[in-house]
Amino acid sequence: MTTSDGRDTGTTFLTPLAFERKVLASAGVPAERIHVCGPGREGVRRWVDQHGEPEGPIVLVGLAGGLDPSLASGDLVVVDEVVDPHGRVIEPPIGRRLRIADAKRGRVTTTGRVVASAEAKHALGRTTGAVVVDLESLHFAELARERDWDWGIIRVVGDSADQAVPAALDRFVDHLGRVRLGVVAREIFRRPALFGTLRLLARQSRSALAQLGAALRDLSISAPESTDADPGPERFGRRTGPRSILVFGGSFDPPHRGHLTLPFEAAARLGCDEVVFIPARVNPLKVDTPPANPEARVRMLEAALARRTSVPGHPPIKARIDRREIDRDGPSFTFATLESIHRELVEAAEREGLELRMRPRLRLLIGSDQALDFDRWRDWRKIIALAPPIVMPRPPETRTSLASRYRNHFDPALAGRWATWTLDLAAEGVSSSEIRDRRARGEDVSALLPEGVLEIIEELGLYEAPS
Repeated sequence: MTTSDGRDTGTTFLTPLAFERKVLASAGVPAERIHVCGPGREGVRRWVDQHGEPEGPIVLVGLAGGLDPSLASGDLVVVDEVVDPHGRVIEPPIGRRLRIADAKRGRVTTTGRVVASAEAKHALGRTTGAVVVDLESLHFAELARERDWDWGIIRVVGDSADQAVPAALDRFVDHLGRVRLGVVAREIFRRPALFGTLRLLARQSRSALAQLGAALRDLSISAPESTDADPGPERFGRRTGPRSILVFGGSFDPPHRGHLTLPFEAAARLGCDEVVFIPARVNPLKVDTPPANPEARVRMLEAALARRTSVPGHPPIKARIDRREIDRDGPSFTFATLESIHRELVEAAEREGLELRMRPRLRLLIGSDQALDFDRWRDWRKIIALAPPIVMPRPPETRTSLASRYRNHFDPALAGRWATWTLDLAAEGVSSSEIRDRRARGEDVSALLPEGVLEIIEELGLYEAPS
């Protein structure tokens, strides 16, 4: 677990199953560096949301099903491409820098259920070009790319392409990756012949994971092709990808405590360098409730941001206010704003001579009420392409309840993407409308506002009841 020039990478290994962690640790991989996420998309997403920026490279490891007939149980595969069901490919940033003797290189694909029969495995291999299949790699790749992590994937073949496995395998572990012994026992009681099949698979899996553990002990990660001769104080493995910018729009009428804390918490989770606050002139979906004077809202937002604090455990995150919607006549359409920002970023990147892959990326932060209304937004598909959304649950919604509502509202593929885009953030129980109503009743609202905002509200006489 060192670079080719001998430096410690601080590599984190992520594996779906507790059984995998146990065998890898017994093979000599430091246990403190192996994290169990649980199986499938939900397991990966839960782990990513609960952990901050990795201190070094992060590598997804563990068992996979073989799709290439030339691969046998125990063969190691360093993944250089992750392919989704539509043929789109994601390349791990450190995939080609991972060095393991005698390992194969190839493509991995991900399914929602165990691919059980040899016929299904061969068909999947032909249609995707993948050599192995699992339940996690695509979801891990999408989330790691969103956060600009330095990541890779190493899999070891558990069952070969010609070997059928029980379709019930994915029911034999719980959401935390632990074996459900009661479920296994009931299945064996119903189908006694299953005992021999599971015993063979367990023996193959232990042997394969032992080989993977031995390889991870001696894992070498070569340095990036373009590095300075003197790396300075920056530690190897720090994110070296493009800048990532979180865009957060709203009326901010007035900006409240949640406006100050949640965007920076989301930015820290995503590895964003900057949060851009965009006050709307007129929200097209709220034309019946015109906001307060735009300049007053900008002043309040400036006061709030001037006193913000950093997110503990994360590098400083820049913040700025973008006036393009305030200064534009008429309603504020998000797609037009994002197109404008994207065009400016591309032009700046071209002036600096940045490669296409290094141009800044945009993400759009919205509330869960906006997510469930998103298909009413003008050119909403274009918005997703320009700046994939990140959703903050708002009471009483939670990430779990939203996942159910997404399934009822969007088609299955899009519902899955919305679930991935939703962060498990601790929602603030405050809203701008509540502050305006309480202010109109003469109640104290100081605890709901960032420092400095109430002074401007009182100076301008905002939100007071008509005399």
